[in-house]
Amino acid sequence: MQNKKLILFAPDSYCLRGWVSVCAGALLLMAYAADLSPTMRLFIVLITFFWGGELFIRGCLLELKNLYVGFNAFALVSAGAAFLFAVLNALREGTGFPVSGAAALMPFIFICANFIKYFELRHIGSSRRFIKSLDAFISKSVFKVQDDGSVKKVFASEVEIGDVLLVKNGERLAVDCKIIKGSTIVDESLLTGNITLAAKQTGDILPAGSVNKGTEVRATAESLKNSSKIARILEEVKKSETKKMLSPSMLELYAGRVLLFFFVFASLQFICGALIEPSKVFHWFLAFLLILALSGPVTYMAAVLLPVFFTVRNARKSGIFIQNGQALNLLRLSDIIFIDKTGTLTSGRLEVASAEPAEGVKAADVLKAAYTAQSSADNIFACALKEYARKNKLSAPKLSSIELHPSFGTVVKEGKNIIIAGRKNWLEDKGIEGLPAAEDVKRTVFYVAKNGKYLGAVYFKDRLRANAKSTISFLKAAGKKICLISGDNNGAVAAAAQMAGIEEYYSAMYPQDKAAKISAASNMGQKTVMLGDGFNDILALLQAGAGVAFSAANNVFSSWVDIIIKDRDFAAFRRVFDFEACRANVIKQNVYISVFVSVFMFWEVLIGGKALAWYENLLAALLTLLIIAINSARINHGQRY
Repeated sequence: MQNKKLILFAPDSYCLRGWVSVCAGALLLMAYAADLSPTMRLFIVLITFFWGGELFIRGCLLELKNLYVGFNAFALVSAGAAFLFAVLNALREGTGFPVSGAAALMPFIFICANFIKYFELRHIGSSRRFIKSLDAFISKSVFKVQDDGSVKKVFASEVEIGDVLLVKNGERLAVDCKIIKGSTIVDESLLTGNITLAAKQTGDILPAGSVNKGTEVRATAESLKNSSKIARILEEVKKSETKKMLSPSMLELYAGRVLLFFFVFASLQFICGALIEPSKVFHWFLAFLLILALSGPVTYMAAVLLPVFFTVRNARKSGIFIQNGQALNLLRLSDIIFIDKTGTLTSGRLEVASAEPAEGVKAADVLKAAYTAQSSADNIFACALKEYARKNKLSAPKLSSIELHPSFGTVVKEGKNIIIAGRKNWLEDKGIEGLPAAEDVKRTVFYVAKNGKYLGAVYFKDRLRANAKSTISFLKAAGKKICLISGDNNGAVAAAAQMAGIEEYYSAMYPQDKAAKISAASNMGQKTVMLGDGFNDILALLQAGAGVAFSAANNVFSSWVDIIIKDRDFAAFRRVFDFEACRANVIKQNVYISVFVSVFMFWEVLIGGKALAWYENLLAALLTLLIIAINSARINHGQRY
């Protein structure tokens, strides 16, 4: 969720000031080594505070105007305490709190804070590049039919509603249009996620973003370039990405509360010390400042970010790429998980389901003929039939001729037999009689004929990913509501839902429909997660509280999705929950460790009546960091603790 009160600056600005803090820290150490005057050392400290900490000063002041206390305030209070401590000791030597110890803390605090903010905000640059790349999804030119019948290539932005366009084979449509002449096959997977091609004829709509995989057709423009469905989708994506890239980080989630915690503890030491030894009020005030300096954002950053670092590192080894650590927390707190079907719940690879032979024909003969026809092809149907042949030990056919018609089917000759396999309307054009009167649109089907006689139909199904059903059961047992949403037809979605054990499902959903469904759930106060895989899921992934994508190495998701899973096994999604449970437990343990050490640091004041020496405070802080680092390193492959 975006925080409108949060103040952020450009990543490079944090990087620059981080290096300024490094240089200032080195100068300060050299000043002590050369035994320069306190005034010179104070000058270096001032440069460090007002230049190295400039962004935190400005950010804190602006956030306070918005009544918000976050990491900017936390870093500034801690560094400010170290700065004030150094100044007071420069003015008054011999207090028992050497200037060097505290003055060196301030550059260290700003070094850590600036560089962490830099690495944390680098994703903004990737998000901006991603937003710019979205324009490539819409073709920049079209073929316009002139009044005299000639065809001219023009910019898509010049197209007006009603213009006649020539849509060629392989062309991605730039505008929504309606076919007025011809019929073809189009790839709408960008919009619907359906891996099978859609047959289109006169009067049908060709949506912008789809690709013509058949013969060229003529169509009239039904929208302008910037008002097509996909253009509106891309515009919403840009808005969602801009909003999401400015969401508060993990540091912002607890910064205000942790700052209050350390401030209270430091105040207790000051109050107790002042009551026990009223003559040493200044001494106890310095102790107050030193505790704020030592116990501030460095320990906090370690407690929160080290578990995230080790979680991300070890998840990557399991093929899970966590790009937004906050998404892990949202995943754990989610109420409802929306899951896409094709390529997400299912593998996106077809397999042979059954055969429906014509009267007097055996199912085995239909399948064998279909395999023979597709044995030399390379498409989703051919892959499924080859896998069927391998399992059933069918011998490779000896073909004398092959005709491949991409998106329609194949014609092969085996001995004296001519076998045709493909789409129903294509077989009809070939003069095949006896085909079913109506095509089964609820299932993926392939028709087969031999020597001009219809043999039957082969039905395909999209298999579930490995361990999909068991993972769904795990999520439901964890109290998560599961909803399947897909652009595929109702029959295919219902079948997948039944196989996976999902009761609620929705079909024939375009990207904006999926996003609207998630938005409605969010408006009802439910915390949402979207699990998808394709561009047709893009709006839903950005609309959800956390977006998780099954993805290949070069997928567009690499720049913006919260979590990428590069594993064919659906159980990888369950491992994300295991990693989050582990991370949350380790963070709690780190907080308990910090509290224990803080209480120990105050023990001498509360019981013994005196504060710890500065070097004892420093050693306690370093010991805390070491213990936190070792504890965080225990995160391994999502094991629970």
